[in-house]
Amino acid sequence: MKSESESESESTPEVEIQEETSIGEDTQRNYRIWKKNSPFLYDYLSTNSLLWPSLSIQFFPDHASNKSLGNNSSKDNEVYYQRLLLGTFTLGQSVDSISVLQLPQYKDLNKNLNINKLDYNQDKQEFELKMSSNNKLKVVQKINHFGDVNKTIYMPQNPNIIAASNNFGNISIYERTKHKSFKNSIIDDTELNKVQIHLSNPEISSCSENNGIFAIDWSKQIEGTIISGDMNGRINLYDIRNNYSCKDDNVFAHWSYQVLNQGDIGINDIKWFPNHNSIFGTVQEDGFIRIFDTRLQSLNSNTLSFKDSTIGVNSLNVNPGNNMVIATGNSRGQINIWDIRNFKNNNHNQNQINSSLIQINNQHTDSITQVKWHPKYHNILGSSSTDGSVRLFDISNSNINSNQGLIFLHAGHMLGVNDFDWSYHDDWLIASVADDNSLHIWKPTHLITNKYHN
Repeated sequence: MKSESESESESTPEVEIQEETSIGEDTQRNYRIWKKNSPFLYDYLSTNSLLWPSLSIQFFPDHASNKSLGNNSSKDNEVYYQRLLLGTFTLGQSVDSISVLQLPQYKDLNKNLNINKLDYNQDKQEFELKMSSNNKLKVVQKINHFGDVNKTIYMPQNPNIIAASNNFGNISIYERTKHKSFKNSIIDDTELNKVQIHLSNPEISSCSENNGIFAIDWSKQIEGTIISGDMNGRINLYDIRNNYSCKDDNVFAHWSYQVLNQGDIGINDIKWFPNHNSIFGTVQEDGFIRIFDTRLQSLNSNTLSFKDSTIGVNSLNVNPGNNMVIATGNSRGQINIWDIRNFKNNNHNQNQINSSLIQINNQHTDSITQVKWHPKYHNILGSSSTDGSVRLFDISNSNINSNQGLIFLHAGHMLGVNDFDWSYHDDWLIASVADDNSLHIWKPTHLITNKYHN
C-alpha cells in the first residue's frame, strides 16, 4: 500500500524566502533524489507545507472511522481518522497558535486507487492522484496563543486539556471543547483565545524571553499534574485539579516547589517515569541527567545526578516497557541508552561521566532534537536531529554502532527536524516537523517492519 500526497495549507512568501536563503542546492538536489525513490521506501507518505514551522508534534490517542461518524460507506472505501497536535513558532512575526489536524487514511488504499484518474502535474513532473477534500489532511481547530509555542502536549487522562509553553516562562492550559472549531477566513484571526488556566512562576516578576520553557510533561499516573523546567534551571510542579486560586479572570496554579536553582543552567527536557507517580528526570545544558523523587523532603540533596557528556543534553525518553532504561540525545549527535540501576551519583564529582549501556555514535551528523521509544516494540528507538533526518534504531542488534543497528532513515526534510511522534493506532506511522515548515506523515516499507510483527 503506497501513497504520496503533497498539500499546501497556505501559500506564503515566508516559505519561499526561507527556502531561497536557508536551503542550499545540494540539499535541494538530495531532496529530489529522495522523493524520486520514496515509492520504494515507504508504505505511506504524505508531505505537507505549513505556514510556520512547529517545534512539537503529537498524535492524539483517539481513532474514528467515517462509519462511526455516521457516513455511509462500503467496507472497501472505509476511512479512518487520526488527529495531530502542533503549534507555531513565528518569532513574533505573527500571532502564534495551537492547531488540531485531522488525518484521514483509507482502511485499504489499494482498493481506492484508480489509475485512470491519475493526473500529470507539469510543475512537479509527476503523476498525482486527485483525492476529495474529505480525504486530505485538514485543520479542524486553531487556538491563538500568546508567544511562541515552544511545546504543546495534551493531558493523557483527558486529551481535551492541552498545555502549551511559551518563550516568556508561562504555561497556558486550554480546554479544547471551550474554543470554536477552525473556519477558513480571508481576514486573519488575530484575537488571542481565552486561557482556561494560566501557570506562572511567582518568582518571575516580568516576562522575559530568558525564562523560556521548552520542557513540560503531564504525569501519566496523577491526573492534572504537570511539571516544567525553564532555561534558568527552575523546575515547577503544578496540580491544576486540587491546588489553585482565582484572580480576576485567570486561574493561577500554585507551584508546589522549586527544586533546582544552579546558576541559570537551562533544562532542555523533562519526563515523568510512565509507571511511577513521583519520579521524573531532566536533561540539561551542562551535560547532566538528574532523577528526582517528589516524595523526598530535600529534593536537591537527594537527587540522583550523573553526567551524560561535556556538552548539552537535549532530549530524554523513558522506555515504556522497562522504566529502568532511558535514552538521551546530546548536541554532538550522540545517543546514549542507560540503565539507571547502574548509576553512580555524581553530585560530588562534577567531571565524572558514567558509562552507558549502549552508545550510538556516528549516525547523526548534528545535534539531537528528540529521542522516543516505540510505544509497542520497546527495542526500537527513534531519533531526530538538526541534520534534517529521523532515524530508527533496533537497539537489540549487537552491532548497534554499525549500520546494522540503523533500520530506517527518513531524509525528506530539507532543514532540521524539531520533533516527531509515533501513532497509537498504526504501529509504524510517524509524523515529523522541521524548520523548513514541513510536516511529514510517513510509514516505512513493510519489507523492513514485517519481521517485528512476529
